[in-house]
Amino acid sequence: MGATELFVVFLLTGLLLLGAEIFVPGGVLGVLGAVALLGAMVVGFNVFGPQQGAFVAFLILVFLGISLVVWIQVLPRTRVGKSLTLSDAIIGDTQARTTQRGYFGKEGEAISPLGPSGLIRIDGKRLDAVAEGKWIDVGARVRVVHVTGNHLTVREVTASAKEAAVDGSVPT
Repeated sequence: MGATELFVVFLLTGLLLLGAEIFVPGGVLGVLGAVALLGAMVVGFNVFGPQQGAFVAFLILVFLGISLVVWIQVLPRTRVGKSLTLSDAIIGDTQARTTQRGYFGKEGEAISPLGPSGLIRIDGKRLDAVAEGKWIDVGARVRVVHVTGNHLTVREVTASAKEAAVDGSVPT
């Protein structure tokens, strides 16, 4: 393979890998694409000489700059870009605390084993929870005993705890 063919292979491989990075996140393809483009620049100096090689390297860098601007400014507004990005707002810490505080003291049902973490259902809503102390089986009645941020800690409701709640005392 001649130097000109090697230049074309490096250039096309670099461009394809950078384009694939949009759809396969993680950075590996982007780094490999950048290395391939760097290789194209080096081979370009050998193929085209110092002046044209510098011009080719400059064109590759300009293309990368334009691609970066398009990736950041234009792609998120397209249909493809919208499907690749998160569009829902993330609940702020304060709002999450307020929402979760409403579950303090409520009872629900374990819908997965809690050993120690799992899922519970309260008022028809599935919630992540952590068992306090011991394993809780599926179907067991649970009560939210502690709320920290958006973390719910639950305790299994036993017969003695139900009786204590009826007479007004607080179960331990």
